[in-house]
Amino acid sequence: MQLEENMGKEIVQDRARTEICPHPIFVIGSPRSGTTILASSLAQHSQLWTSAESHFLFELFGQGRVEREFQRLIARPSQTWLRIQGVEREEFLRYLGLGFNALFSSRSMEKRWIDHTPHHALMVDLLADLFPGAFFLHILRYGRRVVHSMLNVRSTLSDRERSDMEKGGFLPLWTRNFKDSCKSWHQGVEASMDFCKKHPDRCMTVVNEELVADPENGFRRIFQFLRVPYEEATVNFFRSNRINSSLQSGSADPSRAQRLSAPWNKWTLDQKRNFLEEAGATLIKYGLATTDELKLSDYDQLVLRIREVVSGALPPGATVIVVSKGDEELLKLDEIRAWHFPRYEDGVYAGYYPLLTALSPLPTWRRCVQTVENSCSSRVLLCGGLSTTWN
Repeated sequence: MQLEENMGKEIVQDRARTEICPHPIFVIGSPRSGTTILASSLAQHSQLWTSAESHFLFELFGQGRVEREFQRLIARPSQTWLRIQGVEREEFLRYLGLGFNALFSSRSMEKRWIDHTPHHALMVDLLADLFPGAFFLHILRYGRRVVHSMLNVRSTLSDRERSDMEKGGFLPLWTRNFKDSCKSWHQGVEASMDFCKKHPDRCMTVVNEELVADPENGFRRIFQFLRVPYEEATVNFFRSNRINSSLQSGSADPSRAQRLSAPWNKWTLDQKRNFLEEAGATLIKYGLATTDELKLSDYDQLVLRIREVVSGALPPGATVIVVSKGDEELLKLDEIRAWHFPRYEDGVYAGYYPLLTALSPLPTWRRCVQTVENSCSSRVLLCGGLSTTWN
């Protein structure tokens, strides 16, 4: 009896102090695009508040889960509470959102709360119905930087953290698979941009690189959209902090880190091609790059042509002797085995140009040739575009 009375008092007290935020803010975008640093900077404003990424909204309602269950219960042959009471989808979602809004608001110290879970980009239309008064900020970052950052998440974790995250299933496929990281960026951007196009009064796109270049004017536009006064503390925080960064620069200045970040210059040819296939069109579509900027170099195209010709001319299991500067890309011939020439016995490129080896002692040439002859039963000599690869 005493327990029931106490529970009753708690319910009355909770009901009396339950408040909701009429216009919460969701920062959305592809993972590793800057959702956390943007939300944390905004939280320096006297009227705004944020905490860690929530995740639970996506886990509970994402990927169409709540929609499927609602439709399944409405279509149930026997009478259900939802159908008897005439509950429509919009009303159902709105009341669900009120409960979670109250939970967030109970922690936000009477300020306007911000959630910055990036995966919310994939359920943004549902969020708009759960929280009818919400505003959305889409942070758009250059795709090749995002992909690089995704693949370096693991390197920012300690061995213990990485092991615990893997055991719990908290490290997505995009942290270790290049093609999946490209798809993830593409999907997050397209979903967010589509929502912004449909709801320009509720959603604003902020380009990460533009905000880095001019944070003062960038935040003035954001505050105008959110209908809050400008406060310099947000800009100062943004200028002096990097959060969840995979960049290894020693500087705390995010603009410097961005200028130094051009990781695609070290990508393999297959990675470059995968990015173009999965995300290149999106990068061009939203003005983040031009067709010429994304075009493979003449040498990259030559390597692809060589692969195509060799694959069409030779049977699986054949061996090719590759004369080049030691380019590993020319050895990637699927089911055809390829060897550098000249090379050491362990297969490593010998480190000098074959064209110049006439100046070397004859025994050196003989050793290189003998190494190849001893290793290969059937051989084809492939010269990797001498006029292109050698100066």
